[in-house]
Amino acid sequence: MASATAVDSRACLERALAPLLGDNTPSAELSLKGNRRTLVSYRRDAAECARRRRHDAAPLAIGHLATLLQLPAELDLPLAALPKPLRDKARALPRAAATVNGTHIRRHAVRPLTVDLIVMRASAHHWTQALIRACDVTPFARCALLLSAPATDHDDLFMRAAYYGIGILEPAPDGPAWALPPEPHRTYRHTPVAWHFTEQLHARLP
Repeated sequence: MASATAVDSRACLERALAPLLGDNTPSAELSLKGNRRTLVSYRRDAAECARRRRHDAAPLAIGHLATLLQLPAELDLPLAALPKPLRDKARALPRAAATVNGTHIRRHAVRPLTVDLIVMRASAHHWTQALIRACDVTPFARCALLLSAPATDHDDLFMRAAYYGIGILEPAPDGPAWALPPEPHRTYRHTPVAWHFTEQLHARLP
């Protein structure tokens, strides 16, 4: 069971994030990229999650996602229109990802959730590793560091964080406060790796 201090700390953090995310964005703490107690704020696709439960959908590996991204969602596509390698991969997709009906295939699977913000905790004195881990996440989601205290090498940290669009939260009397807001996450194209990131989180989030 979480301690009262941990619960209070989580509540203060969520209050700091509310102006950025709104009051009703769900969040969960988990270990991510080796950073313990990372806070992930997300929105599930309710229709997709219900569809997966209803059909007992099988997990999707990154190879399956590469195949699915070559098919339009919820449109019947003639199998004969596909190159043979793609046609073979499409026929081998896991349960409930797509339906092959005679001469046509219809893709059903889409991303199960959207990640709105990832907040990683960082030591005020040893923040370099946390910043590297946050950089690993920025291709997939907006990201920020939550410092344990005002940072040493303050200018160096803020210069690097600003370059990568990573936000900085620092302690304040009423709880964490934005010292540097994160840049919005921009998706230039959908990739199997980015989709796989959301699938991995989907499997771990409550």
